[in-house]
Amino acid sequence: MDDEILEQLRERYASGNLIVFAGAGVSAAAGMPTWKQLAERLRDRARRKGADPAVVDEIQQYIASNQLINALSAAKLALGPQDFNWTVDKELDDTGREVPEVAQAIAALKPRLKAVLTTNIDRFLERAFQGEWRMVDRPTADIAMDRRFILKLHGTLRAWDTWVFSRDQYDRAIFGSPLLQDAFGALYRTHSILFVGFGLADDNIDQTLARVRALAGGQPPMHFALLPKGVPPFRRRLLEESGIRLIVYENQAGDHAEVAQLLLGLEPAAAPAQPPPPRAATPAPAPQPASSARPTAVPPASTHPAKARPVRVFFSYASRDEELLARLEAHMSPLKREGLIAPWHSGKIGAGEDLERAIGEQLEAADLILLLVSASYLASEQGDAQVTRAMERRAAGQAAVVPILLRPCDWETTRFAELQAVPRDKKPVTKWSDEDEAFLQVAREIRAVVTKLRASLR
Repeated sequence: MDDEILEQLRERYASGNLIVFAGAGVSAAAGMPTWKQLAERLRDRARRKGADPAVVDEIQQYIASNQLINALSAAKLALGPQDFNWTVDKELDDTGREVPEVAQAIAALKPRLKAVLTTNIDRFLERAFQGEWRMVDRPTADIAMDRRFILKLHGTLRAWDTWVFSRDQYDRAIFGSPLLQDAFGALYRTHSILFVGFGLADDNIDQTLARVRALAGGQPPMHFALLPKGVPPFRRRLLEESGIRLIVYENQAGDHAEVAQLLLGLEPAAAPAQPPPPRAATPAPAPQPASSARPTAVPPASTHPAKARPVRVFFSYASRDEELLARLEAHMSPLKREGLIAPWHSGKIGAGEDLERAIGEQLEAADLILLLVSASYLASEQGDAQVTRAMERRAAGQAAVVPILLRPCDWETTRFAELQAVPRDKKPVTKWSDEDEAFLQVAREIRAVVTKLRASLR
């Protein structure tokens, strides 16, 4: 085993930017069928149900060449949706089975792990996390901003309508939305992924690695894979070209027991408790006059919870809309007075300052980016550049972005059109009979966003 690669993995975990991608081997450790075994059982059922021998042969050819997604898709076509779903549900039902050790080891990484992705539809991982992490079977465009979730890429048991068993279904479910594709691109570019429970010839990992290479734009980030000894040279090269660092274990007993040990080794052991130092003798306190009031104990300052800092708010706007910006700031002034936000816009740049540098620094530091949308804003090159960077930071989970509709314009064709804009009825502020009422609604929506963001800043 390469100790240097293992140390790199520990560093990624300690940074809080590691995602575990759990394959079928995690469930197979509890005696569940692998994807290949599932495909074989579906093939056998199709044969027993009298399917055309040519169809059964096609399923077998896909199985033999490890094109398991195609094999499952062909089996679904042969059996029909109802029979296929019933059979899969029965085969992958984990009721009464013990949670495998490797799933428990993944759950033990809860303190610093960003998230878990999995192609498994059984419930072993949810059970291992004991419901503490949110299960997601229908990802949304802001998934990259979240932490502590289990994303089930192929759906979840019992919810048949969430299942994904073909490449076109996968592409529609995960990458059908441009915003969702941006979110996954951000996950692959800005986080390290640890592949656990994937076989050397698993086309699930091949599909994922192809996606990683495409989204990385030729510069794949550092990812990792736990694999048993015996990786062929060409396979090793393919993985390494995809940015995968291999951590190879012996698997002497053939049960992959080393995987759980490796995962548990990522979480540093707690330092042994040290005995308290001997206390110096102190004189007895002088007697105090009797009083009916009990003195209030003041806890040490270190026991008080840290106060969340203000949310850094960046206003992206066109110069023609400065008057509307000023009115919005006035409606948001209670948030500033309460110490909830630290607002900034380019109007605060002093004489002699580097305009472009100041805007860039503030945009990069912002927790919340407000896009003040109008025709002038959409026509601005500077606004376009700020929108591009804002959406990149949003996709990477680094900032929230809220469009605020100031004036009528064709904003629903923009790259931020899928975001929830305010006012919520999509009626621009200047079209309201009472513009202050519109700004009040906007300010309340921003307060809700700020409240949610501050919870993550503690």
